[in-house]
Amino acid sequence: MTGTLGVALVTTGGGSANALTGIVGANMDSVPILLISGNESSVHTNPDNELRIWGVQGFDSRAVFSPVAKASHRVRNSDQIYDQIVSAARTALAPRSGVVTVDVPMDLQRKPLSGARESVRGPIAAAGAVAAADYSGVLDVAMRAVADALRKSMRPVLLLGNGLRIGLDRPQIRELVNRIGIPTLLSWSAIDLLDSAHPMNFGRSGIYGDRYSNMIVQNADLVIAIGSRLAIPQMSYDPADFARGAQVIVVDVDPHELGKFVGARWVPVCADAGRFLTRLATLERAAQDLAPWVGQCSRLRTDFPRRAQTVEAIPKESRDSFVNSYDFVYQLSDLAGPTDIFVTDMGTGLLSGYYGLDVNHDQRLFTSLGLGEMGFGLPAAIGAQLAKPDARVICLNADGGMMLNLQELQTIAHHHLPIKLVVFSNDGYLMIRHSQRNLFDGRYVGSNLDSGVSCPDFAKLADTFGFRYLKLAESSQITSSVEGLLAADGPVLLEVVMYPEQLFIPRVGTIKGENGGLISPPLEDMIPLISEASLSAAMNGALHPESIRIRNTPGTLTTQVGKS
Repeated sequence: MTGTLGVALVTTGGGSANALTGIVGANMDSVPILLISGNESSVHTNPDNELRIWGVQGFDSRAVFSPVAKASHRVRNSDQIYDQIVSAARTALAPRSGVVTVDVPMDLQRKPLSGARESVRGPIAAAGAVAAADYSGVLDVAMRAVADALRKSMRPVLLLGNGLRIGLDRPQIRELVNRIGIPTLLSWSAIDLLDSAHPMNFGRSGIYGDRYSNMIVQNADLVIAIGSRLAIPQMSYDPADFARGAQVIVVDVDPHELGKFVGARWVPVCADAGRFLTRLATLERAAQDLAPWVGQCSRLRTDFPRRAQTVEAIPKESRDSFVNSYDFVYQLSDLAGPTDIFVTDMGTGLLSGYYGLDVNHDQRLFTSLGLGEMGFGLPAAIGAQLAKPDARVICLNADGGMMLNLQELQTIAHHHLPIKLVVFSNDGYLMIRHSQRNLFDGRYVGSNLDSGVSCPDFAKLADTFGFRYLKLAESSQITSSVEGLLAADGPVLLEVVMYPEQLFIPRVGTIKGENGGLISPPLEDMIPLISEASLSAAMNGALHPESIRIRNTPGTLTTQVGKS
């Protein structure tokens, strides 16, 4: 929320072990964290110690942290503590930012630091001023190649990622995209970097992205991806099929990420994302050259509007008895304030929130996108509220994810935080049930009440922790429930009763064929499947072989969505 260094302090043993999930998630999402952990005395932490347990409860936490952190250290001498803390803070903040751990054995914790205490404070506070690398030479070469590619391109696309968050603010990004004038797509982690209402914002591509956005990127002849690592959720399951007719320029500050892209059509550029976008805006290009392409993108958005794609999430006969989570999120988006902060957990909160929220003005949207661990939403909402005490924080959670960090309700109560908590109640683990139904013939195991998982009475839970409780169980009451949620003073828990088998659509779905093999359609061909004629028209007649094959597979979820 702040862009500054976060610091965590944990004890040895269970304290270090409990921090592991947070370390992995923060490092994956390039969040700068300094973790200072305790350990048993130095006599136990020697490299040649092969004991299973160090001292009372210790273990080799540095060795455990090392593969999943940016760097991991152990202090061997009290005189090193000052230099190691300063160095660790700077490393955590330097591109590509991440987590650095410093392990301090118990005997060293008892020793005084050398030098005056005042001399420690200044340089550590200044550690946030990390000088960025000089990419001017790389950018000079890259810009010549990009300029040449743009001159030849008739259907270019910008794809913006989370890496732009460092070095540029939202007004700057808006202005740069204006000047560049190229249809722009956003990765999920970058949804809040460009207003949904921006004329060049053509949505979010990916496995659970916008149907029209996927069609746009798959029709492109040039993709310039800036600050996105282009993970599987962004490109789908086959990298060779992503923007298959396009040259792809990938800009990333991390050379290891760039090493994934092999082949003539991939052009890796190791550079700072913000500087690259700034330089890109200085290139000249006749705007009228792109008018037909911008028009095609606009038509696809009109033919396959976002909100129309989720109507089939609930069967028609159940729409009055249950709430469609997408309909709830649409209304929440329409009524939210200009500075509201949205935090999601996994499952329903993530998929409905990241698909349905139109993020504009100074709103923020975030979750743990790299690790995707259940239990993130509630403590993350607390962090957001503490960082921005005057903002309204809305947490989109679900009954299953709530059970991973339920104790944080007391943290909210203790600090009197006015967090607005939405709990989508869908009888346990809905995404797991979808997988068990689609791939294992509906054999549910540990995913709902009948198969071994149950959730508490959230009305009683809210009362226990001092939350105001609201319940939404009918579609006709969505507007009034959202208004009540947003207007409530103090912490409030709104339980949204969903259809327990609601679909998360549209999505690029792996489908089980007649012989048990899995069929993975291309990125542009999302479930519910549109007609072959509609898809062919959207793709200028270039149908992927798997799109034809999947339509000849019995039992495939097929419906007519959007314009025929």
